[in-house]
Amino acid sequence: MPLIIDGYNLLYAAGLVGSVDGEGSFEGERRALLDALVAVIDPKELTQTVVVFDSAKAPPGLPRVYNHQQITVRFATGYADADEMIEELIRDHHAPKRLTVVSSDHRVQRAAKRRKAKAIDSDSWFRLMRQTRNRIRQQEAKQPPPPKQPKAPAIPESEVNQWVEFFGEIDLDELKPQDSPPRISPAMPAPSEPAESSKQPSAKPAADDNDRSAGNVFDDEYLKKIAQEFFGES
Repeated sequence: MPLIIDGYNLLYAAGLVGSVDGEGSFEGERRALLDALVAVIDPKELTQTVVVFDSAKAPPGLPRVYNHQQITVRFATGYADADEMIEELIRDHHAPKRLTVVSSDHRVQRAAKRRKAKAIDSDSWFRLMRQTRNRIRQQEAKQPPPPKQPKAPAIPESEVNQWVEFFGEIDLDELKPQDSPPRISPAMPAPSEPAESSKQPSAKPAADDNDRSAGNVFDDEYLKKIAQEFFGES
């Protein structure tokens, strides 16, 4: 649901002015208020929430419009006061019947009612905000803590030593993959033989007597003896 909040009006109604610092800058009070709003407003509605502060109390150097955790914060620069800017925001809102305006200023409330928007006093809205915050805290306190992740049991050092003694010391360098020669892809052509014409014929050594007799298993004397026994040759 869209929400427009009169910032300083809510600060005074909640009694937050001067509760954070006493320098009169209201910077701490604004931050405390915005943080409280983030804690109680539905996260889906934060982007539809606008908090308007009077520009006379705006800190120097701060942008006139900025985001505080998705809440739009505006300072009424160029307007007589925050009420005048809020009236314009109500008048220009595209869905005023869904709009809620938080301000105790009667002028702002009348502007909201003219557009059929809901108007609520700042002190009443602050009580609702505090009740909502307390309810959220109670719900969070009832939720069980997240389960702890079980830890792996530690292995006793004596057992580790037994495994080391059984398997022996491991050389980590031996476990590294050895470099292998590059494989030739089947798609790559095989290295070509040199052309026949480029080959020089090598001289074949002449066969000597020993080479010619290398094929005979028996010597000449034994063969003559065999011939004499079978054929009667001398």
